[in-house]
Amino acid sequence: MDERRTGSVVMIGLFSSLMLTGCSAEAEAPTSESAAVAISALETSAGRYEFTPTTCAIYSQDGFDDIEIQGPGTTPDGEKFFFELSSTANAMTIGLGVDGPFASPERRIQAGRVYSQEFTIVASGRQLSVAGLVLVDENGASIDDGATLTIDCGAQ
Repeated sequence: MDERRTGSVVMIGLFSSLMLTGCSAEAEAPTSESAAVAISALETSAGRYEFTPTTCAIYSQDGFDDIEIQGPGTTPDGEKFFFELSSTANAMTIGLGVDGPFASPERRIQAGRVYSQEFTIVASGRQLSVAGLVLVDENGASIDDGATLTIDCGAQ
């Protein structure tokens, strides 16, 4: 009986993993269009933070853009980071020292409504830009008050 129960638990686990993988692939399907993504960058007074968007979801409906961008990159001194931008949350976060989602970085660069100052994303097709980003660290200390973000999600 224990072997059958263990086998059932393993099968349920495998099935759940396959379903999650399927959901993940569905959720990221719009990004397959952006396979030939150009390098995107955050220009700061400390230098250029370059990253490649691996998730580039841009949905427009009724004049409202819902934009979610994620991807790994490197700082001006070569440290790895993970970039996240959400238009809905009006938040931009760079997790320093990590290169994937759901990591818990000890150091962050942040901007947006909750962290510093609200920003506006200007979208032109799959090209995005934000001027005058007010950047702070994980403690809220000022880093830059005029950074510029440019994101290229590739051709549609």
